[in-house]
Formats: sequence, C-alpha cells, structure tokens
Amino acid sequence: MYNVPISQYPKDKEWNKKANSTPGIPGGKNMLLKNLRKLLLLVKEHAPRDQIPTLEGSGSKSTLEQLCIHQLSAMNFVYRSADGDWVLSDESQIWLDSEDNQYLATYFCAQVKFFSEILYYLDSPKTARELFDIAVNEYDLAWKIPTTVNNRLIWLRQFGFIEFQEFSLLYSITDSGKSFLKTISVPMPESISKDEDTTKDEKDISIADVFLEYYLNNNKFVRKTGFGYLPNSSSNFGSTAADFLSLIHSHNEIENINDFCRKKYGIKDSSTRSALTTLSSLGLIKRKTNSTYEVTDLGHTWLKDSSVSAFIPLFQIRCLFFVEILFELKNHSLSAKELATKAKISYGFDKENVPEVSNRISLLKQAKLLRNVSAEKYTLTNRGILFLNKYGDLFGLNNTDTQTVSVIESADIISDLRIASKDSFNPEKFEKTVRDFFELLGFDAQWLGGSGKTDVLLKTTDSPENPFVVTVDTKATNSSAVTDNLVDFDTLKEHKKKHGSDYIAVVGRDFNERLINRAKEHHVVLFDIDTLEKLLEIHRQTPQKMTVYRKVFEQAGKADISVLDKDIIQTKNKGSLITGVMRHLIDECRDPVTKGYLSVRDLYMALRTEREFSEVPTIEEIENTLSFLSSPIIGCVKKDKDYYHATGSLKDMAAVLDYLHNRCCSTITAGIK
Repeated sequence: MYNVPISQYPKDKEWNKKANSTPGIPGGKNMLLKNLRKLLLLVKEHAPRDQIPTLEGSGSKSTLEQLCIHQLSAMNFVYRSADGDWVLSDESQIWLDSEDNQYLATYFCAQVKFFSEILYYLDSPKTARELFDIAVNEYDLAWKIPTTVNNRLIWLRQFGFIEFQEFSLLYSITDSGKSFLKTISVPMPESISKDEDTTKDEKDISIADVFLEYYLNNNKFVRKTGFGYLPNSSSNFGSTAADFLSLIHSHNEIENINDFCRKKYGIKDSSTRSALTTLSSLGLIKRKTNSTYEVTDLGHTWLKDSSVSAFIPLFQIRCLFFVEILFELKNHSLSAKELATKAKISYGFDKENVPEVSNRISLLKQAKLLRNVSAEKYTLTNRGILFLNKYGDLFGLNNTDTQTVSVIESADIISDLRIASKDSFNPEKFEKTVRDFFELLGFDAQWLGGSGKTDVLLKTTDSPENPFVVTVDTKATNSSAVTDNLVDFDTLKEHKKKHGSDYIAVVGRDFNERLINRAKEHHVVLFDIDTLEKLLEIHRQTPQKMTVYRKVFEQAGKADISVLDKDIIQTKNKGSLITGVMRHLIDECRDPVTKGYLSVRDLYMALRTEREFSEVPTIEEIENTLSFLSSPIIGCVKKDKDYYHATGSLKDMAAVLDYLHNRCCSTITAGIK
C-alpha cells in the first residue's frame, strides 16, 4: 500500500468523451470499493468468466463476464485483449497495487461527467434534486430522473468527500472533499466545447447517382435494428472501411485479412468476420470463394472519393431508424436517449436501444449531417438541412399528410408518457401528460392534482348515449414498477364517490403482481404505458365511439384491450365495405353491358369472395352502405329503381368526409359539443 505521486494521477478526459454513468457495482452502499476491488482481482487472476462472484451485501446473479461488459468496461477498468480475455487497465492495476483511494477518485473525475462538478457545487449544502437541476440546466445533460446524480453521490460518500443529513436531505462537502477538490480540475459549463457547424457556408449536397440508384433498386429488404460492426467505426467509419476495401483489393485471402485486423485493431477473427458481414450487407464487398473476398463495383466506386455521405443510402436499406433521425431533429434538438425512445415508439425498435441509436448518430456526425448543440443533444447542420430538402422525398421523409402528422403526434405523447412515468420527483408532469393522452383519445380530461385530490378526471359528457366518468390516479416511479404500497385504495374510493365516478383507473410505467391482485379485489383498472400506446394506436387506426371504451374501464386488474377486438373488426369491415362498394361501382362504369348499374345482389356476389372481410357482408349491410353513399350529404352514388351507379370517385367521397371531419373538429374547438 502506497500513495501514488500526483504527477501519475489520471488526466481529465475531454467532456464529450467521458462516461455518462458510474459503474453499478453490486452490494450495499458501504461495500462498493471493497466489491470493486474483488471484481478487479478476479479479472487479474483470470477467474472463469461464467462465475457468479460472491460480493458482500449483494444477491446479484450476474456473471463475471456480464459485470465486465456492462459495468467495468464502461469506465475502462477492464478491456478485451486480442485473444478475447478480459485484462486490467493500467489505472486499475495501479489502484490495486497502491490501494490509494484518492487516485481512484481522481480516475472517476477524469472518466465521468458531472462527478468532480458535484464537489464544486457543494460550496453550500444542496439536495440531490438541486444538483440534478444544475446538471440538466447548467451542463445541459439529457437526464430525466435524479438516479444519475444519486449514484454519483453514493460513490462520493464512499470516498469520504461528502456527507448526508437525513433530516434535511442536504448533502455537504467534508474537509477531506475540500482538500481533494484543490487537486483536480472542474469543467465549467462555459468551457465545454460545442460542435461548430463547419458546413454553414455550403449551398448544396450531392451524393453520387450510383449510390442513390443502388438504394432505389434494393430498398425492399426488411430493415433491422442492428447497425453492424466495424472496428474504430465510432470515430472514423470511412477510414476503416477504406482500409478493409483496399486490403481486400490487394490481398483478399481471409488469413491476410484476419492478420491485418489482429495487428491494427487488436480484434479476434470472429470480430473480423462481423466486419466483413457488415461490408457485404452494404454491397461494398462480396465473398468470392470460401476463403476469399472481392470488392464490388459499388465498392470500387466508393473508394475513388471515400465520401462518408455515400454510406447514407446504403445504411438506409438495411437499418431501421437511420435517415429518419434527421427528420426527428428537423424541429427539435434531441439526445440519444430521446431518439431511442422515438425509435421504439414509431420506428419498429423492440426496446429503447441507446447504443444502436448512438452508432447511427456517430456515422451521421461523420457525414456532417448533424452535430452536438450541447453536451448531450444533437441538431441538424446546414448540410443536414440541405440533405433533407434535396433527398427527403426520395427517402420518404417529407410526407406531411394527415396520417403522418397523426403518427408524429401519437409518438410524441407516448414518448412524454414514458419519460414522465419515471420522474418521481416531478409527479405533476406525469399527471398533466396523462391528461393530454386521454384528451388525444377523445375524453373531456381535467387535471385536478394537488395533495388529497384526484389527479385526472375523465368524462364523456359530450356523448349523449351512455356517458361515464373515470377518476384517474397517476404513479410516477424511478423503480421498474409501481408497487402495491404506493396505491391507497381507500382514498381512491373516496375520490370516486366525491366525483360520482363510474370507474377508477391507475396509470404507471408497470405494476408488480401484488398490486395487480389487489386492484382486482378493489375493482380498479391498471394502465401501463405499453397498454396506453396500443390503445392510442387502435384509436388512430380504427377510432371507436367513446362509449365503446367503457369496456376497457369496467375491468379490474391490468387493462386488457383485447375486449375491443370485436369492435375493431366491425370498424374495419365497415371501412372495407364502403370502399369495396364504391370500387365495384366505379369499375363497372367501364362495362359496356351494365353501363355501371349494379343491384344489391350483384354487389353481394362481388364482395363475398374478397379476403379483407372477416365475415361476408350481409344484404342488409350492403343496403345500409348504399343508403349512406347515396344520401344527399355524401352524394357519390345514385339509385335508379333497384340499381345503383357511381356519380363520384373515391377522392370525391374522401373530400366530403374530410370536410365533415374538419367541420366537426372546428365546432368542438369553438366549445360547441
């Protein structure tokens, strides 16, 4: 045990290269340093990677391999060697040998954003929430919940640099912390460099036609979440791709390629195979034999100028949510986390996958289509704007019809719900977002809020048939689920009686099993965010009358929206019947024999074999549809004795229905229900 000379202490990394979080070492709050040391010793001793380490104060089932991947490597405590084994970094070895915790604390400050800064801002005692607000407002960190600050505070208490007063919830710096603060540098908000827009004077952007044609000829493939792998791609994808293509052009044997990658990038042969798969999927190389590759014509074309922008159409073919990132940044600056949320809600991701989105951001930054507007958030560059203006239509990004606007609006509200449901320090935000959600669904939603009050009150008073009222309680929590001890069922029943409500609902990110069972006992319906997302999608695609939604609220326990399946099918059948009748009448106008005149029976014979109907439409349903279409209000079909013929097109009918829709909406906006 010895003190490391100050001259050998870790140097502060650039802000944008620092980690966003501290390592989550399993164990009690007072065991972090001890358990970190034990894990590093296991790595040093080459313990089996599938071993589950025994750590004090921890019941974790994570293997050593999992802890290395998710916790230790994120802060560069360990890294993979060329043979795939985990090895200690120099800094980890120095700390193990010296047991100098001040050295380790300096390493934390050098590696982690807003770590040393906490000590600086504790010149006067502050709560965790106040420190969180400084991180968000002064350093523009895209944090949504204070857990990120709380984790840092735990480590700083381990080092003995701060202390906590439970009665006041205040943190203050200790004498040891003050002494340590004098030995380190603290980045100030104004010193954090922001990316300059080096494309601000550009007037045009051009991608070679061969890459655009390749996109148009191959854009029917199924796009996937996986971005692919190239070593060193996060800093210079183009340079790495050029190295691979140049090598394959001259030495295309797999042995040569593996040897090159081991020496230059320190990666295993399996990683090299992954890189070759990525380049093959982009159309830049192809396998020639079992042991050789060759550069394609497209690859040779790219090698001539090595433009990173040329990769854009190639990645758009194979990757979900790629160029769409630029569209999302068109009007708002967003963080990788916020973009990952949008990727899940609107673009087919199965989860909020920040690493996959970050890979996309990295390439778009290298193409100078976007830049950091702050430490955490991104915005379009001038080149990015030029790209959208010139190629947006090609990639289907500039469609601003009603359907697209509806999708964007739906995505925004679900994104807001997911974020607010985790922010237990700001419950009012979640309450208001839940109100906005149910307004979008069509309810008369009132935010009441406040201590002892109902959070949100839902009414269907504008529905003359069978109206109902719902009291809604919202529960924001930074835990994975709302637990039963957070819900007071007696109070909920009092709120129901006070407002004359028919039903009680609770909204949260998710619910534990005990709460679900208790909700069944008290006849309360529970809505998690995934269920609300499905409900909004149903309302957007197959809207129902408000009275139909009663079926969802009259349930007990976790809401099951499959109770709407029958109504959804009926709605789809009505739409199919209207368009099917119009389509057959219009098509028949070209027939020289019938001259466009069809009977109800003729239409029945034509429609009964169509697959889009879950049930064959009845004669009565066809007659009702024809009565609707031939009414003076719609006027797209005319009746002549027992026959009908089209007098307008589907576009004519859409125009009439659009006008009626807009007229109803404007009347509602004016306050007439």
